[in-house]
Amino acid sequence: MKGFFLVALILIPSFLSAQAYQKRLALVIGNSNYQNGGSLPNPVNDATAIAASLQSVGFEVMKYQNVTQKEMKMAINAFGQKLNGYEVGVFYYAGHGIQNKGMNYMIPVEADLQTEEQVEFDCVAADRVLAYMDAAQVKVNVIIMDACRNNPFERSWHRSASGNGLAMMNAPTGTLIAYATAPGRVASDGQGSNGLYTSALLKYLNDPKLSIEQVFKKVRTEVTEKSAGAQVPWETTSLTGDDFYFATANISKGSIIKNEVLASNTETKNIAVKRTFTDVTEESRKKAKAVLDEGHTAYNEDNHNKAIDLYTQSMQINPNYDEAYYWRASALYTLKKYKEAIPDFDKAIELNPINEQAYYYRGLTNYFLEAYQEALPDFDKAIELNADVASMHYWRGQVKYILKSFESAIIDYSKSLELNKNDGDAFNGRANCYYMLQKYKEAKMDYTKAIELVPNDAASYKYWRGICNYNLNLAQEALNDFTSYLNKEPDDSYVLLMSAHSLYILEDYQQATTYYTKAISIKSDYTEAYYWRGNAYFNLGRKSEATRDVDKAISLDPENETYKKFKRDNLN
Repeated sequence: MKGFFLVALILIPSFLSAQAYQKRLALVIGNSNYQNGGSLPNPVNDATAIAASLQSVGFEVMKYQNVTQKEMKMAINAFGQKLNGYEVGVFYYAGHGIQNKGMNYMIPVEADLQTEEQVEFDCVAADRVLAYMDAAQVKVNVIIMDACRNNPFERSWHRSASGNGLAMMNAPTGTLIAYATAPGRVASDGQGSNGLYTSALLKYLNDPKLSIEQVFKKVRTEVTEKSAGAQVPWETTSLTGDDFYFATANISKGSIIKNEVLASNTETKNIAVKRTFTDVTEESRKKAKAVLDEGHTAYNEDNHNKAIDLYTQSMQINPNYDEAYYWRASALYTLKKYKEAIPDFDKAIELNPINEQAYYYRGLTNYFLEAYQEALPDFDKAIELNADVASMHYWRGQVKYILKSFESAIIDYSKSLELNKNDGDAFNGRANCYYMLQKYKEAKMDYTKAIELVPNDAASYKYWRGICNYNLNLAQEALNDFTSYLNKEPDDSYVLLMSAHSLYILEDYQQATTYYTKAISIKSDYTEAYYWRGNAYFNLGRKSEATRDVDKAISLDPENETYKKFKRDNLN
């Protein structure tokens, strides 16, 4: 089954006519020959046909097929860098795609997604293309993703939150997003050499009488009719500026750019690591892989002890099998046997020093062992090897926060949010850093976003936002946050005190005494609460109660000159 086809058009307002869009660049990728998820018959055919069609309407086309993750990233990087100076940019991808945690990913041909957690590490985020297009600031950008066929790996996952199809993508203002079918659904591969949606797109793409909106309307009509209503293309738009036409009268034929980018970007760093290998037969390697796969089955069924036994058998059969060490370490990590996991991560890295996941999870393991100085270089190395994983930047930010490198931590949290804009934990982490730097306004904004994204933790975030509001002299807003927090934690003496302080600032002295009294009932030696309740009573004209409370505060803190001065000036 073919997944829905997504097209995003980013249009910057322009006063030029359609005929003025002369400099056109396209990146076209088709992945068919998947090594683990099952091959697909149409993507390379689709990509080849789209490349030719775009070339015929004036595009320079960078065309690739059957690319790995590294090759796909390099191709996108080269396209993004080259796009500056062009008036129109188009990205087309056909192949397996998947949504994970609300983000869309393209699956490279070598991916072997045994668990859902591997998606962000082993795939390429579609947002990578959007980021380059947004930065290039060309007049028209188009993204076409025929990338949501049924997830070929989902059956092996014990749990899945992804489902079929892609998620709705957010794009900059001035955007048309067209899906071959509704978000979260899959679409037909068609009966011929091209998919149903691609076939319709190819039919209308080169018609000079049709604007881009008209092209998609024609495509929607044809696909709906041919699928008997089973597949209805879906569109949203915020287009501005002049109409864009793929085909116009004055556009010269473009060209297919040779695949030189990958050849010029294939240099790899030599990593000086001492590695010890044992001679292993091909038969033993195959047997070790089979046992490893059994371990994955147990792992996905949450039978981690059985998985550990199978991974151990796999590495006994093939002592050079870095994946066996990595996965045994992962199972131990899941069981929170952190000290036992470290040697296996060490061995996995020794055998494969470019496995960013091994560095990342060894970093996490050290984090939970509170070995923060050891965790930091592992996160550094993981990010060096793969800078596009939001969680890597998040956890490095966490380590830096604990090590009190707040400014540096903010950079990591910000990068994490650039890669995953809906991560409430990252907003909270960055807010904590701003708070520690006494940047309360910035902290308040991030706590507010965290409350929106993670409502289950809203009470905790409101606590800290309340402190920010208090420090910003926003007493009523602070009181609202403290009151909301107290609905969940009514016996928090400090928040009761801060609520009372807020009421005191608002000159509601009677209600303030109520909250000071609640704080004292929980913490009988709460010196500050006695002192400020005394102040509140004084403002209410109740001098005897004020004297009693200030005397109590002085008895608890006899060296406090502020308390003694208040008594001398007001209560004698």
